[in-house]
Amino acid sequence: MSGLLVAGNFFVDRLNAQGQSTGIVGPINTTKLAVKAEADEKVRASKKKESYGQALSVVKIAKPVQVEWMFDDQPAELIAMALLGDTQVLNEGSGTLTDEALTLPDNQRWAQLPKTNFAKLGFAVKKDTTTLVLGTDYEVNYALGLVRSIKGGAVEAGGAITVSGQHNAISGTLIKGGINAQVRARIFGEGTNLETGKPITLDIFDASLAPTSAVDFAASEFVSATLSGKAQLVAGKDYPFEYAELDA
Repeated sequence: MSGLLVAGNFFVDRLNAQGQSTGIVGPINTTKLAVKAEADEKVRASKKKESYGQALSVVKIAKPVQVEWMFDDQPAELIAMALLGDTQVLNEGSGTLTDEALTLPDNQRWAQLPKTNFAKLGFAVKKDTTTLVLGTDYEVNYALGLVRSIKGGAVEAGGAITVSGQHNAISGTLIKGGINAQVRARIFGEGTNLETGKPITLDIFDASLAPTSAVDFAASEFVSATLSGKAQLVAGKDYPFEYAELDA
C-alpha cells in the first residue's frame, strides 16, 4: 500500500465551441487539480408495516465528473480563461499628433487623448499660440494619454488646448474579457508519485469550466485563478478522464 503525492507538469489545451484544439499551453504551475466522481442515489422505500422506511432497493446513477483547477501561472492565455475572455494580437504602429485639439475640465480632472504610450521628448501643449509649461501649467500621464491642468497654472480654469507629440508603437496580447459563458479545455499532464517514484499520467479530455473567484489585479500576493466545472465525454471514449500509474 502506498500514498499519492504528485509532482507534475500539467498542460491545457483550450478547445473551441466544436471541441477542437486551439493550441497547448504549459507546463503550468498547477496548485490544485481536483477530480470528483459523484453519483445520484435512487431509493425504493418500504411502505410495509414491518419495514416502513427501510430501503427495498438502492441504485446509484453516475453524475458528471466535477473538475476544479487552480493555477498561479498567469500568461495572457490563462488570464483570458479566468476572465471568460479571448485573446488577440495587439499591434499598433507609432505616429504623431500635431496640434490635436483637447478641452481640459475646469476642475483639474484628466482629459483623454485619442492615443496612448507617448514619448516624453517632444510632447508639447499650447493654449492658443502660447506653449504651456509642464509641471507648472499641466500634468501628463504618457502611458495612458491623459492631460490635466494644474491649480494655479495658466489653464487652471480649463478650456481649449492643442497637444503635439509622438506616440510609440504598441505590441503584445489583448484580452477581451467577459465575452464567453464558459471555457472548454483539455487538462492533462505527467508526473511522479513522490512516495513510490512511479510515473503517472492524467488526462481530462474535455471540461466545461467557469471561474469561481475574481482575478484581483490589486492583490498584494501572487494572483491565482480557479476554474471549476464538469468533464464531458468525447468521441471514442466512454469515460470522461483517465489516470494511469506506470511501472517505469
